[in-house]
Amino acid sequence: MLSRHNIRIKVLQTLYAYTVSEHKDPKYAETEYLNSVKESYRLYLLNVYYLLKVADYSKVDFDIKSRKFRPTEEDKNASLKLFDNPILKSIRENESFLYRVKKEKLASKIDTDLVRRLYQNFVKQEYHQSYQQMDPVPNKEHQYCLVNLYKTMLSQEFFLDHLEDISSTSEDDQSLVFGAIKRSIRMAEENEDFFEEQLPNEEFVHDFGKELLYNSIRNNDELQPMIVEKLKNWKEDRVAVMDMLLLKLGVCEFMYFNSIPTKVTINEYVGLAKDYSTDKSKRFINGILDRLMKDLIEKGLINKEGRGLKEN
Repeated sequence: MLSRHNIRIKVLQTLYAYTVSEHKDPKYAETEYLNSVKESYRLYLLNVYYLLKVADYSKVDFDIKSRKFRPTEEDKNASLKLFDNPILKSIRENESFLYRVKKEKLASKIDTDLVRRLYQNFVKQEYHQSYQQMDPVPNKEHQYCLVNLYKTMLSQEFFLDHLEDISSTSEDDQSLVFGAIKRSIRMAEENEDFFEEQLPNEEFVHDFGKELLYNSIRNNDELQPMIVEKLKNWKEDRVAVMDMLLLKLGVCEFMYFNSIPTKVTINEYVGLAKDYSTDKSKRFINGILDRLMKDLIEKGLINKEGRGLKEN
């Protein structure tokens, strides 16, 4: 579920919090980093569960309309097609998934009024009407229906606000959770462990992320003057805290992660500067990292290994 890009974001955020906080124990930073990784997965589970609950509300809606003494034409056209979606059925009957939801205490996070509003917004969509009228429904269409439902949920500001109230990682994790949801929709019928397939990659979390965090903290006294030397017309105290952290993490990747090409590292941290720092940071980070890379190569401090990773 978490790519190296996502891990870099979590390490950057953890390092920033560590830098500005009173806690200067690297173990504290490690705990915060690992908690943020767990929170991303928990957020994914919550979103799957919300998707299920919103679809399940279609049965509540159907029952209400079926009991009306004077049903409208719309009431008469109500159906259980969404509730009977075979992918949802497999999730609804997946005891392992439901146990995980219970273990994470996610049921208490579900807002029933919000579920109703999300469902009512979905049924207003033109796609919902066409899905209701399909007979038979191709399996791919069942998948597309759920992706469409989830997109509709994400388009509602009140739902995003709700998720942000629950999870501190919600805004940053939205795209990766969306990707995991789409993969889960494709897998759920055939693989009862679909949700475990989205567990964070242990290698990325520990061998890359945790080591990147530790190296940036342990080697700070070495990294700081190395970067300051390349600032030229910039004074150290004029460099934004976030920019300095981006540079330190970039240098750490140059020196301590031999399997990651330097161009990949530069592109990643330039991209993060664009998203997490000032408007001018993108060009600044690119220029300084390029100077640092060339200097470290000359000094023999960058040794990339593997095919295609040797520096020119």
